[in-house]
Amino acid sequence: MKHILYSVIISIFLTSPFFLSAQKNCKVLVPEIDSIYTGKCKKGLANGKGTAIGIDSYTGKFSKGYPHGRGTYNWANGDAYTGNWKEGKRSGAGKLTLKLQETDSIIDGLWDDDKYMGAKPIPPKVI
Repeated sequence: MKHILYSVIISIFLTSPFFLSAQKNCKVLVPEIDSIYTGKCKKGLANGKGTAIGIDSYTGKFSKGYPHGRGTYNWANGDAYTGNWKEGKRSGAGKLTLKLQETDSIIDGLWDDDKYMGAKPIPPKVI
């Protein structure tokens, strides 16, 4: 039993550097967050849940190297967006928090191709 346990521990120890080095080959295709990436990778690109840090930072879902799905992007100036992303652009429901002279200004609503489209529609009430 001890022999099997030692074999498992040794195999994990020997293969862990391989998995850690694989992250160095994983690219994020947004230049502002491409310095350090930790997370899932597919075919050399960030894919799945991860965190990317550069001048700015992003934590959330990736697809083909771009933020895609739900995530939070933090700009170096303190602004932040939490919401949906599509191919590296804000898309769908989300909230942008802008830091303006020590106060926060919040823009909450729908986004398309990185542009604010307006507030979320109020769902109808069923009577």
